[in-house]
Amino acid sequence: MALAAVTLGAAIVRFAGLSTPAGFVFDEIFYARIACRFVIDTARCGIDTLVSGPAPPLGGWLIGIGIRLFGYDEFGWRVASAVAGTLTVALLYLLVRQLLVGHVPGPAATAGAAAAAALLATDFLHLVQSRVGMLDAIVTLFVVATVLFAVLDGARRRGPRGEDAGAPAWMQRLTLGRPWRLATGVALGAGTAVKWSGGYVALGLLALLVAWEMAASADPSRGGRAGGRRTAFAVALRREVGPSLVLLGLVPLVVYLASYTGRVHGELLALPWRAGSAWHAILEHQLAMLRFHLGLPGDHPYESAAWSWILLKRPVAYSFQVNAGVYREVLAIGNPLTWWAGAVALLGLAIGWVRSGAALARPEPVLLAGAMGTYLPWLVLSGSRSQVFIWYLLPTIPFLYGALGLLAAHAWSSLRGKVAVGLAAIAVFASFAFFLPILTAQPMTPDAWRSRIWFANCERPGAPTLLLPDDQINAGPPPSGWCWI
Repeated sequence: MALAAVTLGAAIVRFAGLSTPAGFVFDEIFYARIACRFVIDTARCGIDTLVSGPAPPLGGWLIGIGIRLFGYDEFGWRVASAVAGTLTVALLYLLVRQLLVGHVPGPAATAGAAAAAALLATDFLHLVQSRVGMLDAIVTLFVVATVLFAVLDGARRRGPRGEDAGAPAWMQRLTLGRPWRLATGVALGAGTAVKWSGGYVALGLLALLVAWEMAASADPSRGGRAGGRRTAFAVALRREVGPSLVLLGLVPLVVYLASYTGRVHGELLALPWRAGSAWHAILEHQLAMLRFHLGLPGDHPYESAAWSWILLKRPVAYSFQVNAGVYREVLAIGNPLTWWAGAVALLGLAIGWVRSGAALARPEPVLLAGAMGTYLPWLVLSGSRSQVFIWYLLPTIPFLYGALGLLAAHAWSSLRGKVAVGLAAIAVFASFAFFLPILTAQPMTPDAWRSRIWFANCERPGAPTLLLPDDQINAGPPPSGWCWI
């Protein structure tokens, strides 16, 4: 019932008025047109040649399915993001509940999972990205799915060879004994095939999977045998290296390459370095994407450093229109109430987990691996290019809300805790209702709009100060201060 309620609520706010605003919003002008070229004729798409683009093809295919089903209009090129955003809310519920099972009573686990999912359903940035034809809601879906499937694989009932003893024999044969690990590989490959950043989550997750298997290898009750760390590592290596290389190495690669079906032409039975080979075309696209990401020149008025994203220093105006004194805006921004609370909660859980002995069979390491794996790479990579933006943080947000969900579950055991969770929910929904107009292009008076723009230190070095949002400019320095315009 709780899962159905949060999923339905997420769907309502994502699909209601999905065709507003009219026309292309921000980077839809690239992604919608490219997706259009994937599925219908060139003339209707508004471009003569298919732009190589900075991303692999899967996101374009998924946006293209919406265009194919519903037409080349706003609803058609946004529906894939809306579906992905809604499904992500449901998957986060399942992930948090799975993490809490065995650590808190059943009702508390349900409350914690529902709290995390409801926070994501009403998150400002996730709502905005779920209502535009861009890639980030889709990649976030696959990131959360990857972590969920990895957790289910880690929680499997192990047989003598480490296989999933709870899976039917035919499924074990098809999946090398690891159906959930196969699902993890598929989701990881799909996320990477939407955007390369979809693969960042593997950095923390693979280390966690190794640690889980080492712990199981040293536990006789879980199919292992007693011994030191060296013995545990040897046992885990012997029985896991084969399935892992296939399911977490080969499978994601196959999924990634499969996304190029229909997008490259040439000989399949040819060496990758030969001109005219389909594999050569794929390789050339990887190099083109690498050059794009490492060498993106110039500044953008809405760029912001990775360290500042959670602090909400510089959101992005996707759309801003003024008509007869009425303002309409779509602002890609986070909720300061929940983002800052989520970051503090995750930090607090990390400290508590380390002090308690850093046991692996707890929810905290999973949330930490997900958050750090999706965020820390940007702290490194943003040093090589200036144009990075707040929406790149989106795959990290579900794990912040997972941390808040854990706190809500632990608080649920007392009446005082239930009251605190209820009051927090009221505050969150009040903030959501207050900011909703600037997330969904609802009409506002100038005074109503300004009441939602909390920071306006928008002086730019060597460039005009922004007095109103400008969704058309794409060059020039960003403001030096906190600026929501």
